[in-house]
This record gives sequence, C-alpha cells and structure tokens, in this order.
Amino acid sequence: MAGLVLITKARGGMIGFTRHMRHSRPIRRLAHITRGVSVKHGGLGSWSRRGMRCGQQGRSLHQTTPRRNPIFVRIGAVIAGRIVRSWVKDYLRGVPKAKRRLYVVGATATFVVSTSGYLGLYYWMNLSPCPITGRNRFLSVSREKELEIAKQVSKDQAGNLRKMNVKEVPASDPRVQRLVDICVRLIKAIPSVEDAMEQELDQEVLDTMEWSVTLLESDKKNAHVLPNGEIYVFTGMLDVCGPGREGDAKLAAVIGHEISHALLRHGGERMSQSQLVLAAQSGLSFILWALVPDGFFDFLHLRAVFGLEAIQQYILQVIMALPNSREQESEADYLGLMLSSAACYDPAQAPELWVDMNDLMEKAGIEQPLEMLSTH
Repeated sequence: MAGLVLITKARGGMIGFTRHMRHSRPIRRLAHITRGVSVKHGGLGSWSRRGMRCGQQGRSLHQTTPRRNPIFVRIGAVIAGRIVRSWVKDYLRGVPKAKRRLYVVGATATFVVSTSGYLGLYYWMNLSPCPITGRNRFLSVSREKELEIAKQVSKDQAGNLRKMNVKEVPASDPRVQRLVDICVRLIKAIPSVEDAMEQELDQEVLDTMEWSVTLLESDKKNAHVLPNGEIYVFTGMLDVCGPGREGDAKLAAVIGHEISHALLRHGGERMSQSQLVLAAQSGLSFILWALVPDGFFDFLHLRAVFGLEAIQQYILQVIMALPNSREQESEADYLGLMLSSAACYDPAQAPELWVDMNDLMEKAGIEQPLEMLSTH
C-alpha cells in the first residue's frame, strides 16, 4: 500500500491530505506550493498494508458535500390529484353511483400496483452490499453526484459559518495539530482494519477522498465529515472530550464514527433514500388528493394540505427512513471503533463520551426523542 500525500489547502487553518491507493503506481515525488509554503508529497512516509504500530504519532506533517427543495414536487402532486379528480368527475357524470365507485376503485388500485411495482423494481435494481458489514442497501446516487453535492454543501457551509462569525482555528494552534494527529492515525489505520476483517472498502471511494481537517472556533459540540473527506470539528467537542490520552481516545471515537459514515457512503445512501421517500410521498399525495371530497378540501384549504402532508411524511419517516438511519449509525459505530482501536486509541472511552454527552444534554434541559424515533 502506498502512503499518504499531504497537501496544504489555501483556506485558513485547513490542513489537507490525499491518499494514493494500493497495488498500482508508486508515489510520485512532487512539490505543492501554497502561499509560499512548500509541501512535499509523501510527507508521512510510506506505510504498509499493516498500518502503523502503536506509539507512532504521525507528526511529520506540514501545516499551513445541494439538495433541491422538494416542496414544489409535493405541491405538484397535490394539484395533479385535484385536476384528475375534476376530470374523472366530468368523465363519469351520468354513470350510476355503484359503477362509478367500481371505476374509481379499479383505477386507484391500478395506479397503486403499477407505481409500487415500478418503485419496487427501481429499488431492487439499485441494491448493493455495504462494504465491511455486507448489508444490502439502496444506493441510486452515483459517486460523482455525491461528490458534486458534497462540494456544494462545503461552499454553503462556509458561507453560513461566515454569517455566524464562526472562524477557523489557525494551523499554528496546538489544538489543530492534536486534531490532525488523530485524523491521520485514523486514516492510516484503514488498511489495518481491512486486513483484520479480510474485507475491503470501496476503492472508488478511497481514491476520490480529498482528506482535509478544519477546526472551527465554536462552543458547538459537534463534528462531521463530508462525503469527499472534508473533516470539520468544533472546539466545543474538544472541550467535551478533554485533554490527555483519554481525551484523544474520545475524540478518535467521534471522528472515527464520522469518517466511517463517509467511507461507507452513508451520505449517498441518505440522498438515495430521500429520493425514494419523495417519490412515495408524491404518489401518496396524488392518490390522497384525488380521492378527498371537494367539500372537505374547500372547507380546510391549506391547513388540510399541510396537515395531511405532515401526517404521511411522519409515517413514511418512521417506516422507511428511521430504520435505515439506525443501521447506518450502528455501522459507523462498528467501523469507527475498529479504526480507533487499530490506531491504538482506547475504545473503552467511547461509551464514557456518550455518557458525558447525555449528561450535558440533561443539564441543558434538552429532551431526548422517543426510543422508536431515535437513530442513536
């Protein structure tokens, strides 16, 4: 396995590194100049398929993923339902009531069966096994589209952070160096985990990752990783994890979890699920508003639309989205702990962190969701 390649990004305190992967070409020794700082590729040195041994810190580094609003689709389905209802009423005018009801039931059943069949076939054709766990998952979004959306999300996020006056911590700050050390060790542990489990992650995902680390000055206790490998951590999360080796282990558990989401393409999976849920919601809206009596619609107007739409969205969320979210979180927990263990961090600190986070939520008076509605 080839080594890590470090690149300095031209964005404040961001530190970036990319990875040349296995089997093929050797690492090319190039130089990248950004703001007058020379960064040699391969700065971490080469590393084997067995990863690094415990105790190696990986300090030899040089410092220096949009979704369209579906509301228009939903409104279009509602309007289409009302138009079809009006057309059917005119078409069946004069037809005996018993026959008219039979026609409506038959047309509705035909629409439901054909639409369900199409969605079922589309779902089946886009099933693929999740790396490491082997779970069969629905993934219709291409890797290119996932990266395109991640890039747009990164831009939008940067704009929002500027509006909120949240600044990047300079690369010279020791907290950034600590964070980068942890991230590098976790990423370097990927081949060790693959070897230990005798399975491999998606090569296309690994090849297209543009790993970078950004520490944001904010009390927010959070961290996330975009599908393209951009790692963002808020200083509030560092405060929760605390200093020392135990703090590093807790921070590694958090970042390992978020990195795992990116490695397993959970972002693309959620995009795919949102498309499927939107299609199901639109189909239900069409049927519902084609069958709702005119008097009911005229009386309640928009409140009826929003109320019924909210109910069906809630039901679909519980039935379709939440079970998949729980599975994704479990997978990220599993792979994240494997990464942190392979990087020589104590996995026993992970549950300690979740206890600390729970205590903070209780002190802040934040109510936790019902168990059936929870993903974590």
